[in-house]
Amino acid sequence: MPKPRLTYGTVLREIRRQHFAVLSTSSPTGQPASAGITYGVSDSDSTIYVMTRRHLQKARNIAANPHVSLVIPTPRRLLWFVPPATIQLTGHAEIISWTDQEGTRVFSQFWLGRQILDNYRSLHARGDTRIAFLRIELDPSIHTYMIDTPVWRVRNNMEAGASTVIRSR
Repeated sequence: MPKPRLTYGTVLREIRRQHFAVLSTSSPTGQPASAGITYGVSDSDSTIYVMTRRHLQKARNIAANPHVSLVIPTPRRLLWFVPPATIQLTGHAEIISWTDQEGTRVFSQFWLGRQILDNYRSLHARGDTRIAFLRIELDPSIHTYMIDTPVWRVRNNMEAGASTVIRSR
C-alpha cells in the first residue's frame, strides 16, 4: 500500500500547533550548541521568531554564524510511550530589536508568547538592555519523521516515516 503524500499544509499546521523547538547553532570555532526555545510563526509561514537576550550562547553564536537548524517534536496524546514525531527545519537567523512589530505581534498570538513578552518587558523596565528577537528565515525544504504517518507503517520499515516537503515561494 503506497504511503499518502505529506503536504506542506499539513506540516505547517503542525509547526503552528507547537511552540517548542530545539534550536541548534554553532560557535565561531564550529562548536555545536542546542537550546530548547519557545517560538512563534509569522503569517508569511517562512519566518520564525524567538525571544532571547543578546548575551546568551544562542545569540552570540548566531551573531558569528547565522546558519541554524530546529527540531520541533510533536508529542502523541494517545501513544505517549512512542517517541514524538519530528519536524526538522534549517534557516538563517538574525538578531533584531525586541520591539520589532512583527515579532511582538507573533508572540502576542499565543498564551506562552504573551507571558514571555510580559517577562521581557518587566526585565526592560528594570534596566535590561540585552533583550532581542531572533528572526529565522526558513529554508524551503522541510524534513519530517512520522508526521501524519501511522506507527504501524514504520514498524517493519523505519524509513517509511521520513518525508520532505517544499514550501513554494
